Formats: sequence, structure tokens, C-alpha cells
Amino acid sequence: MKLESPLRYDPGLVEEAVFLAAEGHPEAKRFHRERDRIYRINHPEERERAFNELHRRWFLQLGLADQIEEAVSEQPLLSSGVNSCLVARAPGKHEEGAELFVNPEEKLSEKERRTVSVFLRPEFLLDPSALRTFLRHELMHITDMLDPGFGYEPQLPPGEGGPTHDRLLKERYRVLWDATIDGRMVRRGWASDSLRAARLSEFCRTFPMFGQKSESLFSRFFDRDRHTHGELVAFILDPRALTGVPGTPHPGSRCPLCGFPTYAFDPKPEDLPPEVISQIRRDFPGWHPSQGLCIQCADIYRAHALSASAALHLPYASLQTQR
Repeated sequence: MKLESPLRYDPGLVEEAVFLAAEGHPEAKRFHRERDRIYRINHPEERERAFNELHRRWFLQLGLADQIEEAVSEQPLLSSGVNSCLVARAPGKHEEGAELFVNPEEKLSEKERRTVSVFLRPEFLLDPSALRTFLRHELMHITDMLDPGFGYEPQLPPGEGGPTHDRLLKERYRVLWDATIDGRMVRRGWASDSLRAARLSEFCRTFPMFGQKSESLFSRFFDRDRHTHGELVAFILDPRALTGVPGTPHPGSRCPLCGFPTYAFDPKPEDLPPEVISQIRRDFPGWHPSQGLCIQCADIYRAHALSASAALHLPYASLQTQR
């Protein structure tokens, strides 16, 4: 299936990719002869058009558009939901990907407002297998955004802990969304089964609070086809509340004593001195070491216990005892 509006290619990307692909190619000499003839055209604009047409023709002839065309044709929502798709040059590897842009002009139809841009390095087009897998993954992100059933919203709820917590939520969301997409790709035969282990490892690093329960929770996202944006958001905001899985507090959650979001919990609250635990329980009767506490609260209660112990050795303390 083709897009109703054809794919558009950035001339700079096309030219660079053709030069890379032509190097060492059996038809390289013919390409350069054709290109050299264009230099004889005197009119600058006409000469530029001729160069663009030459590069576009060789881009198609060398098969550099094949993987892009195939990946786009696999996603029907791109045909029905967007006005056009631009394939442009990415300045570096980290900038490669697909983006959905929405024009705010209300007079346009929903489809007319939407365009997709795919950013690629020219050299990536010379690795068809890796490019196909990458494009499938990226375009599934776009089709999820277009799918009313997924219910995508461009902004996540603000984190309670400020910008640092916002970054944590974005990373959690990325990991979950990638897991749902790669799970679908594996089941369709678009990716290797080994991808599951890589995504599971990433899930465990991002959600360390689950321990041995991690794989079964990961399976909810990787091994099921249907997910919604709301489901992913609910999980990243409070993973343990939704799963009922106990565990140590996760970075960015609130300390049960002071109530402030923190990324520095006491590493071993169960090893606090008995008198410290007793004092905390007097102040917070429902608290248990398994709930954790931030380092600041732990230090305050340690200091309080030390001060009380030291006070017993002061001269006035012995006088008070004798009365």
C-alpha cells in the first residue's frame, strides 16, 4: 500500500547516499559520466534541477528507497492518517528516528494537519537489514500515535519531584513503549527472539523495585498486543500500586516519614539500631523498615538517638538520676 501523497526525499540525503552507494559499484563510471555532463548546463537553476533528477533516478535504481517504501507500506495508518512523509538527513546517529508533526491550523482536516518526518544518516541506507528493522520500530511508534485506540497524548503528567522526576518518568515511558513495540515485532517475525532478553534487561534496570517479579511484569507489556497510552502512564507513575508487588521504594518516590520525593533512600533500613527503629515507630506507628526512609530522615533519627545516649553521660544527667 502506498501513501496517497508520495514519500518526499531530502535532495541532500539522496545525493550523499547515491555517492556512497556508487563507490565501487559496477555502474559507477556511468553515473559519473552522466553527472559530468550536467556541469555543461549554464543556467544555475536548470543545472540544479538536473542534478536533483539524476540523483533521484540513481537513488531508486540503486535500491536505496526500497526499505523505506516497504516499511511505510506495512503501516496502513500512515496512508489514511497523514498528509505526507518526508525522509531527511539526520546529522548524527542519535538524531535518527521518526517524528509526527501536527499543524495547529484548525481549518485543515485532521489528516492534512499531520506530517511524518523520518531522519536518517546517508550511510544507514547502505545497510538494508538494519535499516528495515529500525524503520519498522520507529514507524510503529508513529502508528500508535495515530491509533485512536492507543489514545496517545504528547505530554506526560508532571512529576511530583520536579524536572528530575520528569526525566525519570520519560525514561520509564520510553522503556515500556519500546517493549510493547518490540514484542509485536518479534511476533510478526520482524525482529529476532533475542530482542526479548535485551528489553527485559532494560526493564529490570528501569524498574529495579520488582526483583524476582520483574519478568512476569515485563511480560504484561512485551507479550501482549493491545496497550494504551493511559495504561503505560499509570504504570510509570506508581508501578507498585498497580501491581501489588512489594519492594523497596523506587527512586523519585516519597519518603514515608517526611513526605518529600527523594532519590536517596537509606540502603539498609532494617540495619538501623533498635533504639532508632523504636523512636521512628513511636513517631510513625504504622512504619516498618521494609517501607524505607530517606537518608536525611535516617540521619536525623540516628543523631537523635546518639544525642539521647550522650546526654546520659553529662554531669547534670547523673544529678537528675540521684534526685
